[in-house]
Amino acid sequence: MNTETLSERGKRVLNLIVNHHIKTGEAIGSNALVKSYDLPWSPATVRTTMGDLMNDGYLAQPHVSAGRIPSEKGIRFYVDSLLYPQKLSKKNRVVIRKHYENIEGTLDEVMHETSKMLSDISQFAGLVMLPRARLMKIKSTELIRMGDKKVLFIIVFEGGMTDKTLIRMTREAPDDMLKRLSSYLNELTVGLTLDELRILVLDRLKSERRLYHELVLDLLRFSRKIYEQKVQSDIYIKGQTSILENSKWTPPERLRKLLKAFEEKSVLVDILDKAMNGEGTRVFVGSEIGMVEGYSLVAAPYGGGRKLGTLGVLGPIRMDYSKIIPLVDYTARVVSEIIAGGK
Repeated sequence: MNTETLSERGKRVLNLIVNHHIKTGEAIGSNALVKSYDLPWSPATVRTTMGDLMNDGYLAQPHVSAGRIPSEKGIRFYVDSLLYPQKLSKKNRVVIRKHYENIEGTLDEVMHETSKMLSDISQFAGLVMLPRARLMKIKSTELIRMGDKKVLFIIVFEGGMTDKTLIRMTREAPDDMLKRLSSYLNELTVGLTLDELRILVLDRLKSERRLYHELVLDLLRFSRKIYEQKVQSDIYIKGQTSILENSKWTPPERLRKLLKAFEEKSVLVDILDKAMNGEGTRVFVGSEIGMVEGYSLVAAPYGGGRKLGTLGVLGPIRMDYSKIIPLVDYTARVVSEIIAGGK
């Protein structure tokens, strides 16, 4: 039995076992399955089907005398072939929209609140990766004198995200020259990404006067630092407590691994990076891509075609995917609109 030859009975039995596990967190046997769902087959026939599903890795048996629960492979098949996601309720759509209407601040604050909102609605952990600065379009740049030989360079990206660095000059930059350079930078950089800034703007500036050239070298080093930076610290996670409260059937060793992932973040960042490379909302089940066994991540890129970052919900493998998938999908679309609108 495999994904190509799984019988209609096998699909129905697997679907019922997965949905039962999602609702109760418990295993179920053939007798209970037939009785609870009024199946047209005998317990013996269902038992044989469950045995086939278990032999092929779709089901697992937590204890010798227990019924069956879905394995990671079973959940994977369920998500790919049996699941029909619900439409996000109008109530939740209104809640999400109104939540963003009340946010005043930078894109950083929008992302922070997004992770909290995803957690509040899903009752699991909400994850949001801040956009990579190198992928964001520049709204403005500014050079501010901080002393005789110090200049603060500020880049403001779409959505209000900023980056800045202090440049130390070998000699004083006259105010009029600093003003001209600031105006020149602002004129040429607006609407560009850092990639375009490095290739186009900085190359042009290299031909300017010596003092300009000195500034350009510092700006080039700064833009390269932003371009190459890791995002390990640029991820928000809210709802760790909620996910732990919904993990009462989880073995202690898995919980320790989960807590370590929350603390170190690198595993979660890697997975969110993988999600950003795909299309639409995706489900990553358990250990198949390095997740902690027994947990899944529903994630979607935001930013439209440019895919600036990723957001998602992390929860037990028995999460209700039919509700979580539309929640993540809708939130990603709303965040994309906010960035495009420049909030």
